[in-house]
Amino acid sequence: MTVKKLLVSGGCLRPNGFELGEGKYYDRASLVLLDLQRGEFTEILSKSDGGANYPAEHPNQQYTAACLDGDILWLPTDTEILQYRLPELELLSCYSHPCFHNIHSVQVVGDELAVTSTGLDNVVLLDRATGAINRIINTQGLDPWHRFDAATDYRLVHSTRPHDSHPNYVFQLDGKLWVTRCSTEDAVCLEDVEQRIDLGEGEDISAHDGLWWGETLVFTRVDGMLILCDPVRKKVIENHDPFRLHRNRPKGWCRGLHIDGDMFYIGYSRLRKTNLKSKLRFLSQGNFKYGSGNNSLVVAYNMKQQKVDRVYESPEGMVDAIYGILPYTWD
Repeated sequence: MTVKKLLVSGGCLRPNGFELGEGKYYDRASLVLLDLQRGEFTEILSKSDGGANYPAEHPNQQYTAACLDGDILWLPTDTEILQYRLPELELLSCYSHPCFHNIHSVQVVGDELAVTSTGLDNVVLLDRATGAINRIINTQGLDPWHRFDAATDYRLVHSTRPHDSHPNYVFQLDGKLWVTRCSTEDAVCLEDVEQRIDLGEGEDISAHDGLWWGETLVFTRVDGMLILCDPVRKKVIENHDPFRLHRNRPKGWCRGLHIDGDMFYIGYSRLRKTNLKSKLRFLSQGNFKYGSGNNSLVVAYNMKQQKVDRVYESPEGMVDAIYGILPYTWD
């Protein structure tokens, strides 16, 4: 299937977000439709209001990595899982629990939804039909409440940083659930965290995603590299640089990936101020075209030909942070 349009989920920076502090960076969640032929970005859904499932002031509003199940879009915010019917974008349900904090992704797994409650270092498994919690799994193999209080409503808390593991994306390997962990630069099996893929190999790379390309697992690094892994040996095959033949490379926090055949659509969030300076060492690399920075990007990269096919830059203020990229097959 050749994709003609993409759904890009993310958020828009709050002008004084850095000054306000952690958990207050984004003031509007944005779901954007990207027409790959025309190169046009169109916002089709947004959210800026808070409510009972958010802090009373300065709610952090962003749509994170969503998933598709037929014509159903499961779309996360920091504290909610929203169910929409496509293409009408009819809101069908909203699931939210006090153990939700800084959600980074949701995945359909059989009759369940696997939700990465990143702020609590847990994966929460919900009944897909009712939203009820079936299980809470700590991503370090510990008790889910070894560090946090089960009686606290963490939806009302702006930040729980620093995160011990920062789980951000669930995928399946050998019929089991695995999760990508940013803080520990790896991916682990949720049934046995001793089963592990070392993604960083000693580097500070902030790994995200975890998608299949044929028989290869692919992850993103914030510096723009793609991590190609052998799922049998649980080893990194290659750190692949889509821009290695280019004099210029985008400036952006690389996260969000969709694979369509040999075409990789890679998200680059607009850079924001951060206290995590070690995560931005890659910015010291030579750069001319993007020297003054750029808005968020979606890069179309042909892995077979190893060539950047096209770079799509979003309009100013439409979507600054990109969390997820999905195919959109409706006209």
